[in-house]
Amino acid sequence: MLLVIVIGCTEDITQSVGPLPDETPMDHIGSQLYSGKTFSNMITINMYEDDEPAIEEIGYALTKPAKTAVTVKAIPSPVLVAQYNLDHNTKMEEFPISNIVLDNDGSLTVPAGKKASENINMTLSAEGLKPSIPYLLAITLTQNAAGIETQVDKQVIYYRISFQEKTTTCEPGSGGQIQEIPPLLPNVTSVFYVNTETYQPSIVSAWGVKADDFMTYPTPLFSIGNIVNLKRATIGYNTTSQRTLLELGSDLSYVLEHRDKYIRHLQEYKRKVCLCIENGGKGIGFCNMNDTQIADFVRQVKDVIDRYYLDGVNLWDEDSKYDKTGMAKMNTTSYPRLIKALREILPGKILTLVDKGDATEYFHDVKKCGNIEVGHYIDYAWHGYFSPTEELQIINPNPEGSAQKYSKYTRKPIAGLDETCYGSVILPRYPKDSHLQVNSAAKAIAQWKTLGNKKSDILVFGDDLIGQEYGDREGAVRQMLDGYSFLQFMNDGDSWDFNINDVLWGDVEYGAGLLDYRLGTGADNNIWKKDW
Repeated sequence: MLLVIVIGCTEDITQSVGPLPDETPMDHIGSQLYSGKTFSNMITINMYEDDEPAIEEIGYALTKPAKTAVTVKAIPSPVLVAQYNLDHNTKMEEFPISNIVLDNDGSLTVPAGKKASENINMTLSAEGLKPSIPYLLAITLTQNAAGIETQVDKQVIYYRISFQEKTTTCEPGSGGQIQEIPPLLPNVTSVFYVNTETYQPSIVSAWGVKADDFMTYPTPLFSIGNIVNLKRATIGYNTTSQRTLLELGSDLSYVLEHRDKYIRHLQEYKRKVCLCIENGGKGIGFCNMNDTQIADFVRQVKDVIDRYYLDGVNLWDEDSKYDKTGMAKMNTTSYPRLIKALREILPGKILTLVDKGDATEYFHDVKKCGNIEVGHYIDYAWHGYFSPTEELQIINPNPEGSAQKYSKYTRKPIAGLDETCYGSVILPRYPKDSHLQVNSAAKAIAQWKTLGNKKSDILVFGDDLIGQEYGDREGAVRQMLDGYSFLQFMNDGDSWDFNINDVLWGDVEYGAGLLDYRLGTGADNNIWKKDW
């Protein structure tokens, strides 16, 4: 079973089939039609355009060894689908029988002396399915073998099936001009955070950037969001077993279970969708796990990453949450060991971290890290100092940890991490009409870049991505994307002319654009708000 704690209701969890309890009198034999993948008789299947057909396993089990061979036949039942809809006041469509192939024509045999049949495969095709329509398939038995006691609820498996089409076009404006989804903006690695407690991850695909070089018409439009970090996963703790637990909130769990609807589209367009893991405030975290807890925790993370085909992990530690009575004190080797273990168990996946506070301040010192060069095990890092109430903080870590020109905070380089892999600019989402802060941020980025301080193409948006809650065109997100980010950050964007103490226009003008104008003018009109 997955070693994951899920807060709230989720779909079925994959397990191995266990022994069937004997619920019949001693002189009778009970039976059950079962799924080869889960104990539940209600299974959710998400199908996606151009995927291979889905394959499910079906078996038949008895409560006692068969005296002679027992053979039954599994078939789809339209009658049970209709009855389910009537009993539960639902309107799911019957899954087409023509899309079902049962191996061995559905025949299942329990050999003499055995208690279970070999599993057979059931192949389900998506041919002709309509998107966003819920389908229901009921598999039951044509007849029961003589001498076998039956319970109706144990002779049927229900499959709830959905189908999702690929999205290949967008509608950037209200004029109805549909176009192919544009490629990601080159020469920048833009990073977004999406909180699934309020928004669907697919909101990332609703924002874009226009690049106007005054020579090209129409104005080129690009997608953004190379890395998308999903919240909220936290570190929990079981006081009895002393286990560290990966806790997925109910919203994040729902999104992951419905990844075809909320995540697949982002990945198809070369975005990397990652799990953001934060400190859970339980007194246990990245900086005070022992080796047993680390090994257990990384296995739980791997289970989630593999199960939901995620692209990696983002680690975000708030070190102020460790001071709990009876918990281990912070140390300087736990976090490096955890990072190394994650890299080893997740080869080929993206591993990133937020550099902030005491949790990471010693990462420059290999000896303090237990002779682990953290930078060799991560792909990217960026600082975590941003606030909608203070000036933009731009940090270039230096070995001395000395004062920064564009930040009141200081960081030292992470050992083993190339400076091209460190994000110096992490942008807050300033409130609407905060023109002084926006102008100051734009000036700081332009000056910082002109002075040759830009070492990487990583641009991080620290606040959770939202829609147009603050009003159309003047919205805070549009302001964040338009007013002081890409325009100043890009190499071909604006720079600073120190001679006249003013901005020097670059070759290309960058501005925030909508790939889906249905973001609306307020939260109630936004189609990307969570819909579950």
